[in-house]
Amino acid sequence: MRVLIINGSRNPSFTAALAQAMGVALDAFGVEVRLAGLAAPPGADDTCGWLRQAVAESEAVVLTSPVHHCGYSGLLKAALDTLPGGAFADRAVGLLAQGSSPHTGRVVCEQLRTVATSLGGWVVPTHIAASRLDFTLPPGGRPTPSPQLLRHCRVLAGELHRCVSALAVRPGRPGRNQPEERWRVPIVSH
Repeated sequence: MRVLIINGSRNPSFTAALAQAMGVALDAFGVEVRLAGLAAPPGADDTCGWLRQAVAESEAVVLTSPVHHCGYSGLLKAALDTLPGGAFADRAVGLLAQGSSPHTGRVVCEQLRTVATSLGGWVVPTHIAASRLDFTLPPGGRPTPSPQLLRHCRVLAGELHRCVSALAVRPGRPGRNQPEERWRVPIVSH
């Protein structure tokens, strides 16, 4: 299983720490995790082509964003706008938001749920709306996720794993790796 985590924040940040915690939780399931940091706006480098390819090669996508004025980051929006319609088709999608409180993060997760669904994704039920209270910050160090946040990441990782298994292409069933079979209906004339 290949999972792409798209971090809609510049590094280092609490959002980046949240994305990394999710990566650790997914790694425990033995999946291949790829973290896509959006350090520059799409179009400023080859982010657009690289991101489209990374999404195409993944079986699940995790969208991670800081909360900016009760919305997800412009950096993430610009990146998602470069993806073609149906880019998340037959893919499990997880949602993470980092805000000043869990309430603001929930708003962003609902916004991202709409975006992921419009791209054809299957959004898993659990999302994570974290705040700075979910981390410890040692002097001069990087944010460290709390044990409770790590537990939530493991729950979300489990849901992504189950969703990918449910969406897996099986022999004889049309999917993204097989051409669609057309139902042949006999024409009967009377």
